[in-house]
Amino acid sequence: MALALSGVPGEVMRGLSDRVAALPRIRRWAAGASVGWAVLVVLYGIGFLSVSAGQGRGTLFLDAMFFLVALVLPLMLLWLAAWLAEELEQQREIVAALAEVTAPLIGTLAATQKALERHGPASPEAIGKAVQAALLGSRPDVAVPLDRLLTSQARIEAALQKLAAAPARPATPPPPAPTPAAREVQPPAPKPVPVAAPVEEPSLPLIAEAEEPARPSWFDLVRALDFPRDSDDHEGFRALKSALRHHGLAQMLQAAEDVLNLLSQEGVFVDELPMAPVDTAAWRRFMEGVRGPEVAGVGGITDPRALDAARRLMKTDSIFRDSALFFQRRFDGVLSEFCAGAGDGQLEELAGTRSGRAFMLLARLSGSLD
Repeated sequence: MALALSGVPGEVMRGLSDRVAALPRIRRWAAGASVGWAVLVVLYGIGFLSVSAGQGRGTLFLDAMFFLVALVLPLMLLWLAAWLAEELEQQREIVAALAEVTAPLIGTLAATQKALERHGPASPEAIGKAVQAALLGSRPDVAVPLDRLLTSQARIEAALQKLAAAPARPATPPPPAPTPAAREVQPPAPKPVPVAAPVEEPSLPLIAEAEEPARPSWFDLVRALDFPRDSDDHEGFRALKSALRHHGLAQMLQAAEDVLNLLSQEGVFVDELPMAPVDTAAWRRFMEGVRGPEVAGVGGITDPRALDAARRLMKTDSIFRDSALFFQRRFDGVLSEFCAGAGDGQLEELAGTRSGRAFMLLARLSGSLD
C-alpha cells in the first residue's frame, strides 16, 4: 500500500510536466512567470504579515487586500500580453500561408490569361468542365456540389432560351436594282390614277392571340417537376421544354428552381432528405382546399436540419421568402389543374419529385398544416 501511494506523486508530476510541455511556447513562458510572481508575492506577504501581527497594527484585512490585488492584477496583465502575443503569431502564420498560396495562384492566372489570348475565349461549359476536372483530382468532396451547380445553370439557360424565343418574321428581300441597260429602255412611269377608297378596310391583326399549348403528359409533368438530373439527361430536358410551353407551369418551375438553388447554397438538397410514405388521402383533401391538422400528412419531410435552414432563410433572406411564397401558390395551382383525377401511384410520383419535396418542406413552415 505504501509503495503504491509513494508512486502517486511521481505520476502526478509526470502528467503535469507532460501537460506543460504540450502548451505553446508563449503559454509556457506565461505560466512560468505567473508561478514565479505568485511565489514572490506570497513569500513577501507572509513575512510582512507576520511582522505586522507582532507589532499589533490592526490593519490585517487591508494588508491582505493589498497583497491580493498585487498578486492578481499583474497576473491578468501578464496573461493578456500572452494572449495578444499568440494572436500576433497566428496572424503572422496566416500571412505567411497566404503568401505561399498566392504565388502559385498568380502564376496560374498568368498562364490562364496567356492560354485565353492564344486560343480565344472559352465557353462556360468548357470552363466548368475544366474546373470540375481539377477539383476531382484535388477536392472530390467539392465535385458533387459543383456538378449540381452546373446542372442547375444549364437548366436555367435552357428555360430562359425557351421563354425568350419568339417566332421571327421572315424579312422581305429588297427589289433588285435596275441595270444600266434597263434604265435606258425603261419607259417613263405612267401617272397614278386615283382609286376610290374601299368602303370597309380589312382589320389588321396587329397582336396575334397566343394559343395555349397542349397540356404536357403526366410523364413529362413528373420529369419536369423533378428537373434534369445531369447534363446528359436528354429526356429530362425534353420534358422540361415541353412543360415550359405552359405558362402556369413555367412560372412554377422558375420559382421551384430559385428555391432549390437557394436551399442548395445552405447545404440542403431535397432529393437527399428522408421522406415519409405519401399520404394520398391527405393530398386529395389538400387539393380540395382543406387546411390544418387533417392534411398534416402532406408535410412528409421532417428533417430538423433542413427545416431549421429553411426557417432561417425565410426570416433573413427576402428573395428566398418571396420565391418560396410564390412557389407554394403556383404549386397549389398545378395540383388543382393537373392532379384532380390522379391515382395514388401518380400522386406518389409527383410528391417524390424535387419540386414536390420542396413543397412538402415549405408547407411545414407556412402554417397551413397546423
